[in-house]
Amino acid sequence: MLAELTMELEADSAEFGYYQSSNLQGILMEQIDTGYAGRLHEQGRKPYSQHLAGGKVKQWSVSTLTEEAYQNIILPLLDGQFREFDIEKKQMHVNICKKELKTLSYQELMNEFYEKPCSRHISMEIVTPASFKSHGRYINFPDMHYIYQSLMNKYSAVSEGMDMYDEETLGQLAEATSIVQYQLRSAAFFLEGVKIPSFLGKMCIRVNGTETMARYARLLMRFGDYSGIGIKTAIGMGGMKQYDGCMDRSRDGITGRSRGADRSSSYRKHAEAYTGCTAP
Repeated sequence: MLAELTMELEADSAEFGYYQSSNLQGILMEQIDTGYAGRLHEQGRKPYSQHLAGGKVKQWSVSTLTEEAYQNIILPLLDGQFREFDIEKKQMHVNICKKELKTLSYQELMNEFYEKPCSRHISMEIVTPASFKSHGRYINFPDMHYIYQSLMNKYSAVSEGMDMYDEETLGQLAEATSIVQYQLRSAAFFLEGVKIPSFLGKMCIRVNGTETMARYARLLMRFGDYSGIGIKTAIGMGGMKQYDGCMDRSRDGITGRSRGADRSSSYRKHAEAYTGCTAP
């Protein structure tokens, strides 16, 4: 099961932004069982991602990719006692104003693949700095080969008995996909004194080739809503949202609607409002 818990946060410092994501990972680890936290530390690809995004109202999104991760990470964060926390090294106090949960089963994801008509255009918004790494070098631009490769590897790492990674399919997907519109900028993610070159922004892709190819691309992007793309998604990098449609000249730059805004039966919602926040 895929799950995303979004928490609206209010901090007492103007310095609270996505660059605090690594500190938020520490807050997350404090809320979960120490034994499970130790197991996560030993794993390569993590069964969760988290990032901090938003403008005036900050949104902390924590996503899990397996049922076990949901039970051990999301449920403790949903506890009614978890309403505030302190980032001690930065001397910041943070209130949690609201929590909202959405879930999507892998079966529902596959049903979409087989049953739902697919647009040739898919829009992506990269909401926190994203980067890839190849042969020891950072790749700080949206190369579709690396985007698809990242999503295939993340899916395979958490999928039981299904290996999504295939070199031939990866090559065909990358060859069939073009970036047709974009609003991107370079960025940097700072981690323990290291500056990781990255990128942020919005882009629209077109998938040519067969209908199956387009549906497969959509499936991977839908999964990316939860997994993120690229490196270090567990500490705040590579947060993304997938949209239907393509970009236009409107204010937000997207004509389509975020899949996260879907209110169909494919999603189970849970929200809790807390006092002490000025955010609505």
